Amino acid sequence: MKDPGSFRDPSGYVYSEKNKIFRVVNTSYSGEYKHLMKSGLYQELTEKEFLVKHKEVKNNLDNKKFKVLEADKIFPINYPFEWSFSQLRDAAILTLKVQKIAIKYGMTLKDATPYNVQFNGFKPIFIDTLSFNKIVNENYAWVAYKQYCEMFLGPLCLMSYQDPTLNKLLIPFLDGIPLRLTNKILKLKHKVKPSIFVNLILPNLITPKLNSNRSSVNNKKISLKQHLNIIEQLLSFTNNLNVLKEESEWGEYNSETIFEKESYVIEKEKVIEEFLKDRKFKIVWDIGSNDGFYSRKVSALTQSHVMSLDIDWQCVEKNYLINKKKKLNKITPILFDISNPSPSIGWANKERTDIFSRIGSPDLICLFAVMHHILNKNIPFEFLMNFIVKSRSDVLIEYVPFYDPKCQIIFETRTDDFYYPNKEEFENSIKENFKIQDMRKLEPTDRILYFLKKH
Repeated sequence: MKDPGSFRDPSGYVYSEKNKIFRVVNTSYSGEYKHLMKSGLYQELTEKEFLVKHKEVKNNLDNKKFKVLEADKIFPINYPFEWSFSQLRDAAILTLKVQKIAIKYGMTLKDATPYNVQFNGFKPIFIDTLSFNKIVNENYAWVAYKQYCEMFLGPLCLMSYQDPTLNKLLIPFLDGIPLRLTNKILKLKHKVKPSIFVNLILPNLITPKLNSNRSSVNNKKISLKQHLNIIEQLLSFTNNLNVLKEESEWGEYNSETIFEKESYVIEKEKVIEEFLKDRKFKIVWDIGSNDGFYSRKVSALTQSHVMSLDIDWQCVEKNYLINKKKKLNKITPILFDISNPSPSIGWANKERTDIFSRIGSPDLICLFAVMHHILNKNIPFEFLMNFIVKSRSDVLIEYVPFYDPKCQIIFETRTDDFYYPNKEEFENSIKENFKIQDMRKLEPTDRILYFLKKH
């Protein structure tokens, strides 16, 4: 099946077949492809694990198709508006490093978009093999510079100086946040920073003049030294950006819980280990994962790849940094709101697919201490049950009674105009579609952890 997101590239396209990923190289790109492979660029990038590896499986198919490549499969696929600040920054830094290396071999990136980067575990990796063009006439002007500013630098500055959730603007602005909008959002004290002024403010000020004199722009020539200076400046500035410090409602929840209820956490870990002992799962969704504390436990126990999903940017940020420090390859932190999951966007709403199309079919769904948060968003309890029933997976779900202290904090401003199931109602609803394989009270609380098997 042809990937609906690869139709814009005149150099080739991606398709999948029998759970494998293939890339067609069009004849029009044959010269660039030969240079990529023979110059040593492909070898250096793959040895550094900066570029996805491939093997050639078919040659000279017809006049339009030059080669077919089988690429290493990267799983899962996620998008920049689902990343934390550090994920987007690491993807930006990788892009600049790839560009810097490409220049050594007489090539340049024609694209600088985060959609060309995915995460192979905790490491970002460049996935667009056909994004390299040969340098022509020793002109090192970077055609992807503006795209880098609108898709990486602008969003990172907005996240760093204004609000860490502003990468969500990449949903309506699929091709990058326009510089004019970035200019409007940034405060004056940030605009006067040299790197921001030169890369984000000044281009926006002179754009009308450039548009009126397009021929002179197309003929502008930049030397190798000038280009490398630009890349080094961008690398230095991007690398030194930090996420905005602000309070998060749930960012410290796990550490607070461990401190306040040490025996509860110990009991919960023990019960999870007993429930999952000797069980193997391929894909697990941990919904409401916070900083990934239990995602890491479940992954270690079951040898599974865990989609570690949370609504709070600070939790996703912390989760990513912990996994990066520990070099854990099987936990993928993703910014995720179960009440408003990432939609399909782009051309015909198919160019960038919805999140459930990209994170696999789970063998196990974990809902640890998240039920009350979902109900508080006015999601009816039966909707939650329908969601886990449709998944056709095993389920670990923690029942939190309404009188639980954390539950009371959440609902303290609510009236009694919503339904919150008691333990009996909860179990009756479960039994319609699941067998209760095991259940355990998590002392010293009245919370109960259920292990459910689909009928």
